[in-house]
Order: sequence, then C-alpha cells, then structure tokens
Amino acid sequence: MQHLRQRFKSPAADKLVRLHKNIYLNRSDPKYHEKVITYLDPHSPEAHYKLAQYFENNGNIGKALQHYKEAMNTYPSPYYFPASGSIRRLTKEKAPAVPVPQAASGAAAPRTKRKSAAAGLKMLLLVLLFINVLLLALLYGPTAVSKIVSAFMPWSVGKEVTYESVETAFVLHFPYGEPQKAVEEALHKKALQLASDHPKQTIFLYGVASGVRTVDNQAVPLSDEQLKTKAFVVAEYNPAVDTAVKIRFLHPEFQKLRTTAGAQLIRTALEAYAADHGSAPSSVEQLFQPYPHNYASYMPIEAITGSAHVRTVFDGSGGWVYDAQGQEPARMFYPNVAWDGASGTAAASASLPFEPVTVTIDKSAHLLRLNAGPVVLAELPVGLGADGRTPDGTFNVMERVREPQGSRPGVYGSAALGMGEIAIHGTADQASVGANRSLGCIRLTNEAMSALYPLVPRGARVVIGSDGEGRNGSAPVLVQPELLLSGNGVMGRGAEETAKHRVFHWLG
Repeated sequence: MQHLRQRFKSPAADKLVRLHKNIYLNRSDPKYHEKVITYLDPHSPEAHYKLAQYFENNGNIGKALQHYKEAMNTYPSPYYFPASGSIRRLTKEKAPAVPVPQAASGAAAPRTKRKSAAAGLKMLLLVLLFINVLLLALLYGPTAVSKIVSAFMPWSVGKEVTYESVETAFVLHFPYGEPQKAVEEALHKKALQLASDHPKQTIFLYGVASGVRTVDNQAVPLSDEQLKTKAFVVAEYNPAVDTAVKIRFLHPEFQKLRTTAGAQLIRTALEAYAADHGSAPSSVEQLFQPYPHNYASYMPIEAITGSAHVRTVFDGSGGWVYDAQGQEPARMFYPNVAWDGASGTAAASASLPFEPVTVTIDKSAHLLRLNAGPVVLAELPVGLGADGRTPDGTFNVMERVREPQGSRPGVYGSAALGMGEIAIHGTADQASVGANRSLGCIRLTNEAMSALYPLVPRGARVVIGSDGEGRNGSAPVLVQPELLLSGNGVMGRGAEETAKHRVFHWLG
C-alpha cells in the first residue's frame, strides 16, 4: 500500500504541513500562522510577518508592530528588511506631522535640495557599506547561524522542507519462554537508555527470541534487515515527541498462534501414545508420566483465555478439550474456544487441522528449526557428524530424557531426544556447534538443548537434509515457545524425566 500512497497523492497534500507524526496544519486554515507560532515554531519569521500584515490590514497597528518586531528577531531571513521597512512606515504614519517652514526666498530652496541630495548620498554609501559587511559575515561567519533557521518551512515561495528525526534501530535478544511482562520491562528500560545515549533520534528496538540464557541487555545496532522479520515485538521511542515508550507485539493473531502451537504439541504426543499402546490414553495426564513414559513435559497454556484446564466436552469457556474417543488427534484434543473460521463465521476450534511437531535439520546451514504447525518455535545452531556421518532422512523422536548418562560423564549434555542410533543432545563442547565433529549425532549447547527439550514431544518428526529442506520462511517466531505460565501447578510440571540407572549408547 505504501507505493500506492506515493503514486496517488491526495489533492490536499500540497496544503498540509506536518506537525508531528500524523498531525498536520492546513495552509487554508484562517488561523494557520497563529497555529504555527503556537504549536510548531514560536520564532517563525514568516508567520510573524504574515500576522503583522493581517493586523495592519485590519487597523490594529499595535499588534502589527509587535509581530513585525518579532519577524526581525530572526536574522538573516527574507522577512527582516520588509519588516524593518514596515516598522519605519507605520512609525512615521503614527508620528504627528511637523510643519515645514516656508522658504524665505527663492535662493533657499536650491540650498535645501543640495543638502538633501548630500544626505541621501551619504545614506546610500552607509547602506552599501552595511551590505558588504553583511555579505562578508555570511561567507566567513561561524556556521552556528544555521541553528536558528526556522524548523517549520523555508522562506522560498513554492517549496516546503520537512525536518525528520534520525531513526536508529537496535536488536535485543530474549531467551525462549521469557514472560511477556519481563519483555515489556526490558524493552522500556533499554529504550530509555538508548534515547539518553542518542538524543534527538527515534529509537526502534526489535525483540528477537533466541537461545540466550538470560535477556541480553547489550542492545546491538540492527545490521541485518532480515532480523526484522524474526522480531516478535518492537519498541519505539523519541523523547522529543513521545511521552511513553510504545511497545507493539507483532503478528495480530499472536495468541491464536500460541494456542495452535500448544494444540499441535499435545496432539503429536497423543499420536505417539496411540501408536505405542494401540489406543489413546483414557486421561491426558498419562502423557506426563516419569521416564520412559514422558510423552510430553507439560500441558501448555491455551493462550487466548490463559487457561490450562482440560474438559471432556466443548463449551467455549477456555482451556482445552480432550475426547479419548476421537478418531484422530485433531478430534481428540483441541482448544476449548471459538474463533473466526475461514468464512468469517464463528467456528469451533476443533476444526483446527493436525500438523505434527517437526524438527528440521539443515545440514548445509548447521541449523535446527522447530515447527509446531505453521508456527516456528525455535531456530538454533547445531553441530553435525564428521565426514558426513549424520544421515539424511526422516526420523521420529522415540525417547526423551534429561541428563542422560553415557560411556563418560556429560557426553550427552543436559538432555537428549533419542531417534534410534543417533540423538539430538546437548554438549559442553561449544566449539563443536556449527562444525562437523560428532560421530553422527546432532549437538546443541547445553543451554539451547534445555530450551528445546520441553518443546519437542515424543513422536515428533525429525527431517535431516540440506539446502533448507522443509523450511518455512514465512512462519512467525514466537517469544514464548514454552506456552505456559511459571509455577509448578501446571499439569506435567515436575515429572521425573531422568533415567538414573540407564546408560545410553548413541553414536555421540
């Protein structure tokens, strides 16, 4: 739409002068110049000169003189000398007439004319001298003069100048699962600090979710425009015009997307449970048992209402619906809310199609991407097998375990997602992330693995390939991929997910 607005300009646009943001003054307004002085530039020489002319034409000589004098306070300007001449003219008109004595004889008139001519010549020379001094001052004088130039418009007829503030963009990284209130507080604090360091500039601060452990308080300048597409929130602040930091969460259907991702997480776990046991569990709580029956780590929050309560029938009151008799995952588990369907009418969210949670490994980019339906929950760097030992293909997460024990302590890091001979697991060898050093497994830093683990249910698909296979570049990245509130009262929180007496033998 931006290119359309630039191409088809409004007929009234030429008469508008921008005040702040979307506030404009109309040149056709009878009180236009008064508003310029009041709201935009109290020292505008043009506005004062025009008002002086208005008052003079209406017989208010006192106010006319006042505004002519104000117009002369800005120098140099095209209105300085016209205002000065008008002041002399009005002052002379107000002064009482002085009677001129009659010439005593015919010889006195020529002498008077000669004196007047001499005085006029002297005045002309003084004016020329003054002009020369003025030109020298303009050519060689200090540049600080430009600071008093009117900021609202130029003096040349038919032109208009708009002084825009400089826009400075920064990026602030947030850990996955950071609560929204903490995000808002961090953005507010950092925007104020950046505005203090960069006065008279508009600060844009983009929030990006990544694998950092805590909020990265070191905001860095935006060097890659692609980061804007990955931002989930943006803060804007200009201390010159704003009274508050404006924080805007991107993607209007943010809560609906979060709810969709939560539904796909549990549906994926239900599909895996049914495949292992021949039928769906009688209660959804059976998904959150200790290892090795930990199909998922928690019950996600239904973000539209903020509830994690599970009911057996749909009533639209929030939370989730679990129907063990459903013929497919989409009918077993769905949000207990109604939202607009494709036709624009209210439709039960049971119509939300099932899309299993998918982990895509892009070997060429050493990148892991986690999708829950149309939503991207994480993008994390990974390490791969040396000499191409990490195989291509599609796999399934068959077991989930925290702090897995191997042939030597810590070999599998903070957590692992087992897929047969290989696994996605953590590592303390951070240098191996982004490189090809493993025996075939996929490595993440321990911090990144701890963030990823609760988002991947048992039964999730793992697609390993090259050249960005399976990537969906248009999907949004969510700031709160854990999709739940803090605390231990949520279903599944606190279940034992370690295998204390088992030693694993993945390739490593």
